[in-house]
Amino acid sequence: DIRIDEEVKIAVNIALERFRYGDQREMEFPSSLTSTERAFIHRLSQSLGLVSKSKGKGANRYLTVKKKDGSETAHAMMTCNLTHNTKHAVRSLIQRFPVTNKERTELLPKTERGNVFAVEAENREMSKTSGRLNNGIPQIPVKRGESEFDSFRQSLPVFEKQEEIVKIIKENKVVLIVGETGSGKTTQIPQFLLDDCFKNGIPCRIFCTQPRRLAAIAVAERVAAERRERIGQTIGYQIRLESRVSPKTLLTFCTNGVLLRTLMAGDSTLSTVTHVIVDEVHERDRFSDFLLTKLRDLLQKHPTLKLILSSAALDVNLFIRYFGSCPVIHIQGRPFEVKEMFLEDILRTTGYTNKEMLKYKKEKQREEKQQTTLTEWYSAQENTFKPESQRQRTVPSVTEEYDLLDDGGDAVFSQLTEKDVNCLEPWLIKEMDACLSDIWLHKDVDAFAQVFHLILTENVSVDYRHSETSATALMVAAGRGFSSQVEQLISMGANIHSKASNGWMALDWAKHFGQTEIVDLLESYSASLEFGNLDESSLVHTNGSDLSAEDRELLKAYHHSFDDEKVDLDLIMHLLYNICHGCDAGAILIFLPGYDEIVGLRDRILFDDKRFADNTH
Repeated sequence: DIRIDEEVKIAVNIALERFRYGDQREMEFPSSLTSTERAFIHRLSQSLGLVSKSKGKGANRYLTVKKKDGSETAHAMMTCNLTHNTKHAVRSLIQRFPVTNKERTELLPKTERGNVFAVEAENREMSKTSGRLNNGIPQIPVKRGESEFDSFRQSLPVFEKQEEIVKIIKENKVVLIVGETGSGKTTQIPQFLLDDCFKNGIPCRIFCTQPRRLAAIAVAERVAAERRERIGQTIGYQIRLESRVSPKTLLTFCTNGVLLRTLMAGDSTLSTVTHVIVDEVHERDRFSDFLLTKLRDLLQKHPTLKLILSSAALDVNLFIRYFGSCPVIHIQGRPFEVKEMFLEDILRTTGYTNKEMLKYKKEKQREEKQQTTLTEWYSAQENTFKPESQRQRTVPSVTEEYDLLDDGGDAVFSQLTEKDVNCLEPWLIKEMDACLSDIWLHKDVDAFAQVFHLILTENVSVDYRHSETSATALMVAAGRGFSSQVEQLISMGANIHSKASNGWMALDWAKHFGQTEIVDLLESYSASLEFGNLDESSLVHTNGSDLSAEDRELLKAYHHSFDDEKVDLDLIMHLLYNICHGCDAGAILIFLPGYDEIVGLRDRILFDDKRFADNTH
């Protein structure tokens, strides 16, 4: 019994294994080995079929190991030639029952088994991120199973042309199929080929490309469901970062980029493919154009390959010129009743409202009341005016007393524009209303002194609105023709575009009451400003000439309650609920601009909204 250190045993075993499978004819061990260690090497070499011999004496004694003459020649002569049928059977067996990592490791020499796991992980990672289609062999498809979608399939327009489509594909290398949206060409044509191959016992392997990853996944799952199979068996898909295929997969859905990337790695992939279907070929991009170029070249190298181009809006002449003379199959679509409903229709039929809309409606009621009071003001307009000297008289000592206009006071007043009336003291509101009423009803120009005093000292907005009429000081001054007061209010930052409850601005007041001097003043000042903003109501008037008054008011209320730049998920949920309870069973397709909106709507449907809590919709 030879006893040596475990480390020496491992080192000697590794060295002899490498020597056996290497090109070296002779190997020498160092003289530092002990007699016991040399004895271990002699015995191990003998068991491996090697020749060992010790040379030298004492401390200079060393050991050499040689290969036997003829051992390599005999090893090289051990060959096994397989016939074509045997290779096909072995390939089919490996495809159906792939070699596991454990079995692959056991076939390797012991010296290389330590690195196999790292190599396997690297290969797996490369295969995972490369986004290429796996190799496979054509097989006879299994019989399709009956499913709940069979009656729907038979109602599709493409189903009537099943025999014609299969016959033309068999007789031609390239076939163009033009079918309207909803005709069923995307999901049914690949199944026609599978069913025909099963019926006639012909092996097949089909690649079907889609322009987008989501479409590839959705179509694959739909086709698998129609055949009553699990995804990843006969039907599978492969996109760049996800794959659901197996050795049994005969119909693989993928993107244009995945198939193109596979072909860039070598043309041998298509040697085992019988059909390539390029769907939505009219959506031309860099991937589809290069893919069609590559496929046209490969059609000459692979005589058994069939190419089917499918689209809803195909430029037939362009593709006929590119691929040569090839047949075209036209599939008619089914006419569906399309009912267009706009925002005002949704608001009216569903009765949707929110807090902001209710607030706006209350504000509109208040404005209507103000308009009534304004009408009374206009009717109280006297036919005679005071002398021009009295109308043009300025309010004494306002700017002198406070000296704010020369020191940037207009900026101070402009910051107070549209100040909430509720923030003012009741006595201030009462005082301002009384002054504006006196100015308008009694032409009391001296009341402007009190107005300016309150604006300068009591933090009242220069655009303060009369609580009953919504008229501002600038509107009152413009309507009465007090030009100096108009100039002074403008210099204090008054907004010339503020509107009363009837929609009139200060300029409209001046025009209505014939104040030509004020009209010229306001028009010249307005021309110097950049005012190009349209509010929601103007947009409604621009595009809603055929709208009823009720619809126009609904649109105004909605536009004032929500930012049009965002997605109103509340309105979508309300509409969904009305559709689910007022329409027949079916599917609903919602287009949303981004991932956040998609996730937000999903969470509301599944978790947040109690109306959908029972998940019966």
